[in-house]
Amino acid sequence: MTTSAQYSIDHQLLELPHLSQGKRQRQFKALLLIVHQGGGLLQLGRHYYPLAGNDIVFLPADTLFAWHRFAHSRVSQLTFSPRLALPTQAGRITSAPLLLAGAARLADWQGSQDWQGAYGRLCRVVHDELQCSQPRHMTNSTPLLKTISDNIADFSLTSAQETEFKRSFSADSHTIKQQCALLLVLRDLAKSPQLEQLVQRHGFASVAQFEQACSHWLGTGDDTDAKNK
Repeated sequence: MTTSAQYSIDHQLLELPHLSQGKRQRQFKALLLIVHQGGGLLQLGRHYYPLAGNDIVFLPADTLFAWHRFAHSRVSQLTFSPRLALPTQAGRITSAPLLLAGAARLADWQGSQDWQGAYGRLCRVVHDELQCSQPRHMTNSTPLLKTISDNIADFSLTSAQETEFKRSFSADSHTIKQQCALLLVLRDLAKSPQLEQLVQRHGFASVAQFEQACSHWLGTGDDTDAKNK
């Protein structure tokens, strides 16, 4: 990871075995997300945008967002100094094979992370490709993503869509729906004193099942801590 303050581009590989609940934040640097495997939910305002394998999203500096990553996902996150020339609109980037390839190389990098060497040049190639790309207004770009977004914890798929889903998210829809339901419960916990009603509203049969989901997807051995997050 290029961590020194003088570096204008910073790459991180986000790779965790568990669901990661994001916090709403504004970054003072622009952000590029590239999903190599798995996926997640990008929250902008009240809207959730599912991201799957090979999806690319650009977020200009000062964008208010939350990024929730599904378990076993592999995502490149690049941040850019405000002094660099960058797109000004948040959105998805499509038809950018060199950008995808560059990010994949960074994700798999095993050599020296020297800004003046090959690693730094590769970061600058990604930036060059980003400047040539025009992010499209943030929408759910396929019928599958729109179906998921319309009801993220209880969407229904045809058999053909399920096949597409597994190919895109590297997981079956039941696995992802349970993680989405868990995120919704955790989001609403502070506003709802009735935990049993809350978990049932988001698709869990009982509080016990919700606690088991916390333990499994969040990787917590203490269910009480999970409920209080």
